[in-house]
Amino acid sequence: MDNQLPKSFMILLAVLQGIALTLLYRSLEGATWPASDPIWFTSLATFVISFPLLTLLVVEQGKIKKLLIYLLPFCLLLSLLGAYIGSEHYPLALIDNDWLTATFVMTSLVASFKALMYIQQFIDKEAIHYAQLFKLSWQNFLLFIECWLFVLIFWGILNLGAALFDALDIEFFTALLRKEWFWIPTISLAFAFASIVFRSLLNVEQSIVTLLQVIIKFLLPVLTIVSLGFLATLPFAGLEKLWQTGSGTSLVLWLQLLTLFFINTVYQHASLQRPYNVVLHRLIIIGVGLLPIYSLIAAYGLWLRVDQYGLSVARCWAILICFLLACFSFGYLVGIIKKRDAWLEVQNKVNIGMGLIVLVSMLLVNSPLLNFQRIASDSQIARLNDGKVTLEEFDYNYFASNLGRQGYLAMQDLKAQIKNSHPEQVAIIERMYVNPDFETVKELETLSEFIEHSVFWPQQEAFPDELIKATFDTLHFSNWAPLNSHSFYFIAIDLNNDNLPEYVFIDETNHFTEAKLWFENDGGWQQKYMNTDNPAQIKLLKTLLEAGKVEVEKPRYNHLKVGDVVFKVANDVPN
Repeated sequence: MDNQLPKSFMILLAVLQGIALTLLYRSLEGATWPASDPIWFTSLATFVISFPLLTLLVVEQGKIKKLLIYLLPFCLLLSLLGAYIGSEHYPLALIDNDWLTATFVMTSLVASFKALMYIQQFIDKEAIHYAQLFKLSWQNFLLFIECWLFVLIFWGILNLGAALFDALDIEFFTALLRKEWFWIPTISLAFAFASIVFRSLLNVEQSIVTLLQVIIKFLLPVLTIVSLGFLATLPFAGLEKLWQTGSGTSLVLWLQLLTLFFINTVYQHASLQRPYNVVLHRLIIIGVGLLPIYSLIAAYGLWLRVDQYGLSVARCWAILICFLLACFSFGYLVGIIKKRDAWLEVQNKVNIGMGLIVLVSMLLVNSPLLNFQRIASDSQIARLNDGKVTLEEFDYNYFASNLGRQGYLAMQDLKAQIKNSHPEQVAIIERMYVNPDFETVKELETLSEFIEHSVFWPQQEAFPDELIKATFDTLHFSNWAPLNSHSFYFIAIDLNNDNLPEYVFIDETNHFTEAKLWFENDGGWQQKYMNTDNPAQIKLLKTLLEAGKVEVEKPRYNHLKVGDVVFKVANDVPN
């Protein structure tokens, strides 16, 4: 195999990748183009990472041109999808959609490994067969893991050496490892070197695969017995207990997924292969034939949740996974019904076709055609419009934390619709979308901005300037909690019947409302925390203050004092 590797080409490709990644990293550090534009940056980063990496895993001498014919369009497609993912980060100043980027990375990895095994068979002009696809998929995956393990160990050794020289007051190597022009190309070259080494030793991957197959061969009967035992018990226990766990659908899908994975690891050849004796073989065939029941249970559980709560990103993923597993399960069932012991012939066809469907699915979820954030947003807004949930009950935070750009657009439309009728909900939406940039937040940390953002009752003149400044000095804003995510209230009112006003400062956000009593002591201003009882979860006190709904309420219970020990009754004592 060593003579079949174009080593010079692989090293050159790694060098070019290192240079390109260094330039991208510098643009990211300097906040210049293309890093300033997520569309271009995500697209370029996707191509610069995926194309060299996938090429290093499979390229062979004399087949470079054939590989480029198949692999280059695939990587360009990934890059185009990366551009769309980048577009879902706008507006940059108001949303954080890193979860979408993480999902793109994971689904791209799955799609890449799926595409590679088909591309390898196309290049070799072999008839596509599941046994060969299985071999190639494991070979590529293990090679990928081995290369990154090598890179991590290699980088760890370099840092260890630098630390040893640091102990001798020689800091040159530590400084060198921090230079992007050194460490990025070094990692790229290390991965290429590891690929050359491990691809020359493919028997290592085959030995690992054989070991895994032996282990799974012993585990499959155990898993099948557990599966059949669960199905036998279910009619007596009922589905209700399964749903009460809160994760019943997930457990069912995991059991189904593991069973399918174990089945396809043990049974690979479209022949009358029998790795077990007759009893275990029949038992496993029965287990495979009953797998569609799990699909029906999972589908029913998902339908209940969607009907009750609508679609979410997690439920969209569960539906997709349930659909894919159902296709495998029903395909195997058809094979067992038609072919009986020869069902592996059908399994071969099902796996080849479903491999392509999984590949397409992993690409579509990163496109406008199957944007789960948009689908979830539309579903939740539809529930609101249909009256299934009220504006007061609506989960606004889910849109900001989970739905990215699609959630932002939906909330802006909703805010425009309810601007005049529901000021509290409008305030909630406005607090969710604030500029998270730290430098911009620091500019807002001024006393004048704070005063402009605050509400004073009955009027600002009732509060000493020193009190307002002292209050401002105790606040801490950050890129996670900028000023605009808060509402501030100053209330001057007599709380102890001494005909002098007490000063109460209230800090209100979408997540909490807290109050502090301010008073002057020894020439300075001090504060004491006040317990807050807000059973109606009111999120906008401004409208209540403007309506003059401010009064003093005496406690139901006076305090008990024994010596210098004071006992206070909690606010939540029932009547």
